[in-house]
Amino acid sequence: MLFKTLSGQTIIGLCALFAATFTAITSEVAPVGLLIDMANSFHITEGKAGLAVSAYALVVALAAVPLTILTAKINRKTLMLWALIGYIASNLIAALAPTFAILCLGRAVGGAAHALMMSIVSAYAAHLVPPRMTGRAISFVFGGTSLGSVLGVPGTAAIGQLAGWRVSMMVVTGLAAILTVCIAFFLPKVEASSSSVHLPSFRTPGVARVFAVVIAVNTLFFLGHNLLYTYVSPLLMSHGLPESALSIALLITGGVSILGLWAAGQMVDSRPALGLLVAGLITACGMGSLCGSLLSGWSAVAAVGLWCAGYAALIPVIMSGAIRSRATTADIAGAAVNASSNVGILFGSAAGGMILNTAGLSVLPPMAVGIVIMATALGLCSPVAFPRVLHDHSESES
Repeated sequence: MLFKTLSGQTIIGLCALFAATFTAITSEVAPVGLLIDMANSFHITEGKAGLAVSAYALVVALAAVPLTILTAKINRKTLMLWALIGYIASNLIAALAPTFAILCLGRAVGGAAHALMMSIVSAYAAHLVPPRMTGRAISFVFGGTSLGSVLGVPGTAAIGQLAGWRVSMMVVTGLAAILTVCIAFFLPKVEASSSSVHLPSFRTPGVARVFAVVIAVNTLFFLGHNLLYTYVSPLLMSHGLPESALSIALLITGGVSILGLWAAGQMVDSRPALGLLVAGLITACGMGSLCGSLLSGWSAVAAVGLWCAGYAALIPVIMSGAIRSRATTADIAGAAVNASSNVGILFGSAAGGMILNTAGLSVLPPMAVGIVIMATALGLCSPVAFPRVLHDHSESES
């Protein structure tokens, strides 16, 4: 168990980071369940309202590494607080926005906060625990992202239906404000690195190659996942699930993804290659089950749950691999993974939409499976980033 040998202060710190990733993902995905109401409010199409999501991901992709470099000498706790203040400002601007352009501006502010928060949180967790527990700590902290995915869209959508989308965004603002106060009092401090910040060391071919493989693997997994998951609602409906059951189905599949994170925690600090292989195969099997008309109704929901569990397990495995490569500091490694994730999100959702319009929904599952298998095979070709067996002291803090 992760908590058995840790101090009370460390446990509180990890729980605070868990809450931070939950708030971050909830802030990111909140507009997804509110798009129709937002579109009606500003008298625009739903497609244009989707720019509120795209603006967020684009800023994260562009700003993650530069912001992390620029803030490298700042106390990590101070950065966490500034990132949370950014979430407060972003959601407040969105809630009060008189025009859609102002709303997108607020979302861009949130993207900058997200670029900073999600780039440093894994390294922060790594600094709080002994090196042999790094992967398990990251798995626990990133459990907040799964919980945010589970509760974020249906929760904010439910509030939006009851009281309007602006009230829903105000609730998310309040959530970020409460967490900011809690972290200010309870999160242990982690000092900025005294060593110079450096980008991946491309003058050392072996090290650079390992880091590049990790980033490529991460980008491909996010590309394959979002190619299909962006359109999971019409996908499930095409398999016979009634529209009225979609919210419950997505809630269930999000909940199952937490099991994937738990499973990853059992292998990420001992057998990373096995963790990557199992998670990749489970993801591909879940996606592959949705090819054709083999499954229908709730059996299709089970396939999505299997796919999401495997996908969730990949997150700590890949993040630990980036830190393990030793190509750069843990913060810059986290920033690069964060940026590449959002590149995958942007291109995956965009490519999925183009394929959907031109070739139809049935083409997406086999394409996503192919990308996931490619990513898994590429990762297994790098035993340094994803070794077959990892000894207790082989992984250290950067």
